[in-house]
Amino acid sequence: MELRNHYAKLHDSALVTINKQGFSKDADLDNPMDLRRGLTLLLRPNRQVKEAFEAFILKAQQVLPEQYFYQATDLHVTVMPIISCYTGFSMEKLDLDNYDSLIQNALEGISKIELNFEGVFASPSCLIIKGYPLNDDLNRFRQNLRNCFASSNVEQSLDKRYKLVTAHSTVVRFRKSVEKADTVLALVEAFSNYKFGRQLFDQVEFVFNDWYQRKSIVKTLNTYTLPFS
Repeated sequence: MELRNHYAKLHDSALVTINKQGFSKDADLDNPMDLRRGLTLLLRPNRQVKEAFEAFILKAQQVLPEQYFYQATDLHVTVMPIISCYTGFSMEKLDLDNYDSLIQNALEGISKIELNFEGVFASPSCLIIKGYPLNDDLNRFRQNLRNCFASSNVEQSLDKRYKLVTAHSTVVRFRKSVEKADTVLALVEAFSNYKFGRQLFDQVEFVFNDWYQRKSIVKTLNTYTLPFS
């Protein structure tokens, strides 16, 4: 219930902005000079969940043909941004073995992560599928990561932007101005309680990535199998 309320507050806050100013566009989506890079731990939806996501994306394409839609290869749920993307980031100065050790320590006692994907909400710049943890392993893993990295001296930015509590997946971003906000909001309302499916995640990926997790840029650094012991 707490997470449902959190999603509702995010959506309601976005509606206030949208009603006053309309949707906003992401100026960096088509910017070839966008060199923001970072490191992320994430989950990948399986084929069944991807297909459900793509059903919504197809509907969105019909309403918003000029916008940015996540490819199946790019769909993900962020577990934790280890280093949030910024211009000038480089892995050359990092000892990735240290990161690997910290992540492995944080995974001790963590079992498979189960999520239920249900409903869509809007932000001023994107459309997002809501995910709900069905066990406590995602939250415990995140807290373990915070504890492990807090006691280290490696470069990191856990919770620097905000404390991550959701299990969402962004599927549409606005690259151009949205002319018919009411049509977009009607689409979101139509999928507000749509059941996309459940998944028991048995792997966590550690990746080098851009802001949008595009396959052409993402490099998988390690994959951890759950349960981890």
